[in-house]
Amino acid sequence: MDAVSFAVLRRALACLDLAADPGRGLDALLGRLFDVLAGLPGFGSAAVVLADAEERPAIRAQRGAPDMGLVLTATLDRGEQARRARVLRRGAGPVVADEAGEVSAGRDEAAMLAAPVLAGESVVGWFFADGLLGGGASLADDLRLAVLVADIIGRMASIAAAKAAGSLDMAREVAFLRSKVSLRYRHVFSDGASPALSALRGEADRAALSDAPLLLLGEPGSGRATLARIIHELSSRATRPFSTLDLSTEARPAERLFGTSRSLASGGRPGGLEEADGGTLLLEEAHRLPPDVCERLAQFLRTGTFTRVGGSRERGSATRLVFKAPLQGISPELTATVPLATIEVPSLRERREDIAALLDHLLTMEASRGGRRLTLTSKALRALEGYDWPGNIREMEGMVARLAVTAPEDRIDIADIPSEILAEGERPPVLPEDAAELRDMERQQVLSALERHGWVQSRAARELGLTLRQIGYRIRKYGLVRDDDETESAL
Repeated sequence: MDAVSFAVLRRALACLDLAADPGRGLDALLGRLFDVLAGLPGFGSAAVVLADAEERPAIRAQRGAPDMGLVLTATLDRGEQARRARVLRRGAGPVVADEAGEVSAGRDEAAMLAAPVLAGESVVGWFFADGLLGGGASLADDLRLAVLVADIIGRMASIAAAKAAGSLDMAREVAFLRSKVSLRYRHVFSDGASPALSALRGEADRAALSDAPLLLLGEPGSGRATLARIIHELSSRATRPFSTLDLSTEARPAERLFGTSRSLASGGRPGGLEEADGGTLLLEEAHRLPPDVCERLAQFLRTGTFTRVGGSRERGSATRLVFKAPLQGISPELTATVPLATIEVPSLRERREDIAALLDHLLTMEASRGGRRLTLTSKALRALEGYDWPGNIREMEGMVARLAVTAPEDRIDIADIPSEILAEGERPPVLPEDAAELRDMERQQVLSALERHGWVQSRAARELGLTLRQIGYRIRKYGLVRDDDETESAL
């Protein structure tokens, strides 16, 4: 899939956020999705067929002129393979994809792609398209993308049904769907084989088997929130919401967490505990919880019940609480109420053996987003493995994103690493003691070549044996400008 198609797919996934808007119905969402898909190089005619209230197929969205005979035939299929995507052919039966998504048909045979829209285990509709990625892609890849689009449509339909059932149910459904996004961040705790990481995986597995409140301790950026999501998704609560609240940013934290009674001027509304009922609620910055919130939470931890602010009726909630805090912990009032299962998330400097695998994954992810496929020299890798990473994984992600923009070559060397990292890390001896003198010599060499060629960079680069990107990098590195400040950009 090329960069354009990746960008279109990201925009298609973003349509799920629009589904939470009360003013957008399913038909409007499908129309927006088709507008996005129109950016794909092979997109032409397409249709979405969904079952209505009486389980009869109905066309909910259409672009172009899809072959309705083929659409009807596929929609009425109730056979054993009805849940599999397929390639529809004129004058011949469909070619059903195998479990790996492969199809034994050529692109010249394909009249239309068909992917089932699922709700749980049931087929509730179909997505049809005469093409998506264009002739340069394989038919199997085209069909796999159709399956992804059908999955987005299924989620849109689920959210629309939740909105019809009530705003609280809608919030739970959207929270559940968004919680699945954490799958793409599992590399934080899956890439690596350090003893600290192995121990953490065992603790996470055991925590997923329990419903007890959980305390996650660690440094900023170490992945505590990601670990909370993973534990939730490994648990029996995985089909319920995963929500996050930072009460330190709320003007009325107790109301946001416990909700308000109808007796208040603001009217009755549920809080975070009710919205996440049956699921998991992560409380960020738990060491900053105000005393009145700690007192209410202590009651909830003891009894499983609470009252809304301004109310007197006791309410129950099956929400599992996860507290995220720095290493110094949280209020003793909470830890004294109920023993909290505690996991201390190791910092990156405590799992240096994992740094190389994490860097490789982040560089691969950067390339998949349409960027360059960067690699590290052994010297650069040693420097990064020796760095203490005070910002942990978050800092590493920021550095990789920065290198994708600033590195002059796809092969990252020690000179490309940000100076603030090398200053605090165990910098390898890549330059002699007179490094400053060598830098001055290189600066003067580049400047002289530019002046000899009237600041035409292509000619100066040719003389020095450099590429245009390399000489451009050195001009920026040394802050070189013409005396008259009229640097030419001729190539």
